[in-house]
Amino acid sequence: MRDRVAAALVFALFVAACGDDDDDPFDGGREAAPPPDSGGGEASTTDAGPRDAGLDAGAMDAASGDAGALDLGALDGGLDATPVDAGTMDSGFEPDAPPLDAGPPDTGPPDAGPPDAGPPDTGPPDTGPPPARCVSGATGTHVVRFGWLGSGAGSTAYVDYEANDLPDTSRWHVGAYAMSIGYRPVFDDIFLGEGGLDLEGTAFIDVELSTAGLSSIRSVTLAIYGRSFATTASGSFSWQTFDGIGATPTDSVSNVAPYAWYFGDATLELPPGDSGVLLRIRAGPSSDALIVNRVEICFDAS
Repeated sequence: MRDRVAAALVFALFVAACGDDDDDPFDGGREAAPPPDSGGGEASTTDAGPRDAGLDAGAMDAASGDAGALDLGALDGGLDATPVDAGTMDSGFEPDAPPLDAGPPDTGPPDAGPPDAGPPDTGPPDTGPPPARCVSGATGTHVVRFGWLGSGAGSTAYVDYEANDLPDTSRWHVGAYAMSIGYRPVFDDIFLGEGGLDLEGTAFIDVELSTAGLSSIRSVTLAIYGRSFATTASGSFSWQTFDGIGATPTDSVSNVAPYAWYFGDATLELPPGDSGVLLRIRAGPSSDALIVNRVEICFDAS
């Protein structure tokens, strides 16, 4: 024990002797600056006292070591000790997910309707000719049809192109003409019927069409919807192409309203494979005057 005290005294004398040396390279003749003021409060310092060469090792009393002299509040390393607010820690990620539908499940009964148990169509394919397209009632697989319209009695008649389902429709034109100069097609007879072209005197109708694409023609029916435009006589009509001339019987077109369809067989005058057909239609006896509301040409052909 005495050896330890003696060693402590020797060490204290050595420390005191070193403290009085002004050439201490670690001192530099500078006086230690006071600790920084943290927020204007009086910060306690570590009270080390002057360097006492007479350090008494026996005086190193743990109880007398003033622990309060070491003010930990003054050891502010710039760290804000404010508790972390976990609620403000925003990670920058906001999941884009719709709220869950917490409504009650759909417990309604399922659709238990019976399936369609009808038998499938197992019949053979329809390989016959297409149904007739002729509104006149004539037999036909292909049809050309047009009508005449106007704005009133005595007005100029004009063509209404209704149908042409021939294989070649590149040639398709209708007009009304006459042998007289200054002829104007006239729309008339609106009081006894639908009205139509007044076809009388030297007036005629020209129809340009094509039978190209038809390899075989079984029959051609030329039909006119209207009446004879005479109070005392019935009438008829005739037709002409580069292949022949045809006509209906005299007085085969009634002069009595209402209008009706009247038919003529033009099979010989309209052969297949002709790309330049010109069909001319005229009024015939006895009246030599017709009101033509519509004209239809029905081809029974393939």
